[in-house]
Amino acid sequence: MGDKPIAVITVHGTNDTAEGPEGEKWFQRGSHFATALSQRLIGRGIETEIVPFLWTGANSASAREAGAEKLAAKIRSIGGRYSGVHIVGHSHGGNVANDAALLLRWGRRKRAKEQIASLTTIGTPFLSSRSSAAQSFGGWLFLAITWLSIPLYMLTTLMLFLWVSGNDQFFELNDVFGAPNASSWFSVWLCVLGVGIPLWLMFQLATRGLRRVMRPRASANERARVFSVWHGNDEAISFLKQVEGLPLEPFPSGSMMRGSRSGAISFGVLAVILACVAPALLAFAAEMNLINLLDYNSEWLTTAIVLSLFTAPIVFALAYLLYRGVAGLVGEHLARKRLNAWVTGVLRGIAFGRDGDQAIGEVRTAPHLHAVREHCIEGEVAARMQANAAAAAGKLIEQYRWALFTVGADSNSPLANLANDAMTWSSLIHTTYFDQPEVVDLIADYIADEVDDASAGRAVA
Repeated sequence: MGDKPIAVITVHGTNDTAEGPEGEKWFQRGSHFATALSQRLIGRGIETEIVPFLWTGANSASAREAGAEKLAAKIRSIGGRYSGVHIVGHSHGGNVANDAALLLRWGRRKRAKEQIASLTTIGTPFLSSRSSAAQSFGGWLFLAITWLSIPLYMLTTLMLFLWVSGNDQFFELNDVFGAPNASSWFSVWLCVLGVGIPLWLMFQLATRGLRRVMRPRASANERARVFSVWHGNDEAISFLKQVEGLPLEPFPSGSMMRGSRSGAISFGVLAVILACVAPALLAFAAEMNLINLLDYNSEWLTTAIVLSLFTAPIVFALAYLLYRGVAGLVGEHLARKRLNAWVTGVLRGIAFGRDGDQAIGEVRTAPHLHAVREHCIEGEVAARMQANAAAAAGKLIEQYRWALFTVGADSNSPLANLANDAMTWSSLIHTTYFDQPEVVDLIADYIADEVDDASAGRAVA
């Protein structure tokens, strides 16, 4: 298979973190999965090195994006040491790996050698990150403005330094700024740093933002085919699909109109009180010589108060109808749908880890922008995983049953312990893929087949 070994980069999922590459977790060197995978590949004549990739593991879109950029950089740095780089990602680690493949333009380089030999995802709920044409245009325009600012900044900086050093004969800056003095150096450095630091920030944001909105579009290139393995009852995939499909409507039809009633009453009452109190306040201000009230006398005050009381119902009705019309009708027809979309986006974003301005969703078991070979685990293996998860969940509930369901018991502490108990992690189908020898063999055989196909292709070429 060649003199160089292959690298298998393992990418963990959300909350499945570790302090280092060595350990017993599935993605670490020394784990049961890593050992079994290496032995299976050695049996196929392939020397393998497990390369764990550690990221924050946070349920956060920005954390996954940062992880993808870091993973892409790692693949570039180690690629020359191996005959091929194969990636195995679990859960959202599959999304991190998939985004890294997009950054590396996997399958979209017509002549260049691919930096990724294969990509396998296990139990990954693939999410899309959509961007509009306006975002793409704005990203390009912002980057163009940034690039135009850089040479202008460099030229201006050169002119300023020539001026303060007394070598500005070519630019004749003394005619513009006058002769430099002791404080000129400070002023120049203040100008250079005051513009340079924001320019550097602007450049970073422009390049990163453009990478985000200008990701490659969908491709069916078989050279970039993701091997997606999942269980039909995977909790993470099922949960995110259900969250996305929930018919959430925080503000149902007519709610804005009904909700404006109490506000309209309060607004009407306030308007009536102000209208009735206004004559007395004006009279008091006139007595204190704060204002000049023409024709002011006690008769005027009495007449004004009587008219205010007489017109109070009209004032109340006008204020009430005005508020209902603005907050009710306008809100119902113009704001309700937007508010529903915003609140629904916030609620779903909590589950998807959305913490930016991108629209994240469209949960699938297959990637949105790469070709895919899907394998849904079925038969005896799937039944075993289901039974093992159910048995582990039963033991977990039995352990915390008294603390959670006994009347008068403090449930806060048991719930905190339950969330962090290792039994909770092992009672999910989603976390037990790598405990199954059949899954290890499935991954190893797929990687070996990809290695054999690549070797056969090189031999033909």
